[in-house]
Amino acid sequence: MSDKTVLLTGGSGVLGTALVPQLKHHRVIALAHRNPPSDCAEVVYGDVSQPLLGLDEAAYRKLCSEVDVVIHAAGMVKFSSTAEEMETLNVQGAHRMSRFAVDAAAPLIHVSTAYVSRAEEIRAAGGEQAGRANSSPSLYVSSKVAGEKIVRESGAQAVIVRPSIIIGDSVTGEISETQGLHTFAHNVLRNRLPFVPSHPTGYVDFVPQDVVARAIVTLLDQDVRHGEYWISSGSHALTSARLTEVIIEEAAALGITVNPLRVLAPDIVERLVRPAFFDVVPDWAKTRLDRLLDMTAVLFHEHPIPSSLAEIPGCESAADVKASENAWRASIRHMIQNRYQVYATA
Repeated sequence: MSDKTVLLTGGSGVLGTALVPQLKHHRVIALAHRNPPSDCAEVVYGDVSQPLLGLDEAAYRKLCSEVDVVIHAAGMVKFSSTAEEMETLNVQGAHRMSRFAVDAAAPLIHVSTAYVSRAEEIRAAGGEQAGRANSSPSLYVSSKVAGEKIVRESGAQAVIVRPSIIIGDSVTGEISETQGLHTFAHNVLRNRLPFVPSHPTGYVDFVPQDVVARAIVTLLDQDVRHGEYWISSGSHALTSARLTEVIIEEAAALGITVNPLRVLAPDIVERLVRPAFFDVVPDWAKTRLDRLLDMTAVLFHEHPIPSSLAEIPGCESAADVKASENAWRASIRHMIQNRYQVYATA
């Protein structure tokens, strides 16, 4: 395995901050728009949505001549983003980075999402109602589907990796920015949820940031240039009921009392809860419930997402339900200790 020059986008994001340390044996050039990754010595300022990545032609050609591999991890992941923002980063970004990979004759590792497997289900289950809560999981997933199509048709040598929800480090729980699943946990910890809208035996698929980074770096180091890899827990994901129980257990261990929560299937919520209560609750409560329903339409699902973790050397142990539970516990402990200033005594 020889050292390579890697062009990394999204280096200051959740996945990028986990990738940079694991790429230490390579030369890493970060393409940054505003905020460069703190641990990356070489930074080029540009824009993944612009022709020539926002660089002048001479700088673009120089970068092409230096880069051996491209990791495109930049993207818009907030459901509250507009359709234009999704198009700019997730679709145009895929187009420009694919074009760069072709011009540089460099293989591309394109980071998508495991939730493309549920695109139609998400549109049907919550996406069309998303405007009611000023968020759109459907727009996000659709933009990722479009980005993948562009990559496949670009002519680039491309590996598409599809992580599920990314949580904190598997041991420490540390993460640079909280994600949707952390928001759910926060609402549970604050006793803000009347119930959990999910099938009790449904899956909640997440992967620690260090595991996703390890999988990507392994594919790079093994010079994999084609294929699609699902970086997800698959059939080893926690159920929504167990995920919620772990939050309550960790809270209790750190001195926080959380009310027990019933897990109600989403169709029950839509058929019974909404008609019975929405006319008598304040607007803020309606908005909170709508956001919860739209979030869980993406995060919680009846059938497992495909998983390739067991096929990637060094990631096999993460494809285990106990490993998933331990990682989720680490994330909850880190969240409580940092956000609630509560510390374990032992």
